[in-house]
This record gives sequence, C-alpha cells and structure tokens, in this order.
Amino acid sequence: MRVCILNSITNVVENVVEVDDINNIPSFVAQEGQVIATDHTGNIDDTWNGSSYDVPVIADDRTNEDKWQDIRIQRNELLAETDFYALSDVTMTTEMSDYRQQLRDLPTSTSNPDDVVFPEKP
Repeated sequence: MRVCILNSITNVVENVVEVDDINNIPSFVAQEGQVIATDHTGNIDDTWNGSSYDVPVIADDRTNEDKWQDIRIQRNELLAETDFYALSDVTMTTEMSDYRQQLRDLPTSTSNPDDVVFPEKP
C-alpha cells in the first residue's frame, strides 16, 4: 500500500512509503505536524487539494540559446539512430527520408524553442 506523508498545514507531500499494512508504518515516518494519507498517488512536493494532487510547475530558467542547443542535441541523437538507413546497401523509404529531413529542418522550421515538436519516427 502506498502511503503519503503530508504536512498537516500545507498539505504538501513530504514523504512517500510503501507498506504491507497500515498498522506497520514505522513511527519515524510520520512526525509531529504530519498526517498519513493511505492509498494516495502523490509524489514528494505535490499538494493535496482535497480530492487530487496538484503537481508543482517547475520553471524552465534556461535561455533560448540553451534550449536551442538542447533541441539540436536531441535532434542529432534522433538522426544518429537512423543513420544506418542512409548506407548505400540499405533502401531508405520515403517516410524515413521525410522524417530525417524534418529533423534536419528543426532549428529553422520554428522560431520559438518552446514550440518545437519532433516528428514521429515511421
């Protein structure tokens, strides 16, 4: 059974444990100011709103230049995964050729790094 340990004031998950029986929760798991929530699916730092968990939004503080660099790295990895299709003894399908071209076009096909959508591999 999954048990979330919540801060009794903020309802933020402070710990998550798995136990066989609710009566077998070690005393050190829940401290003063904490409450035990059984059969919950929250994760540490999620907030219980009374009926479900709100997941905190983590701000992306990277610069656009850093984001573009990460996109190029991911694009290059996806291209490398399909490089063998470009060998002379392998017949590349039109779909694979189009996929690879879409990957190569990525840095110039959109102006906002937050809006990049990678093509689906055929």
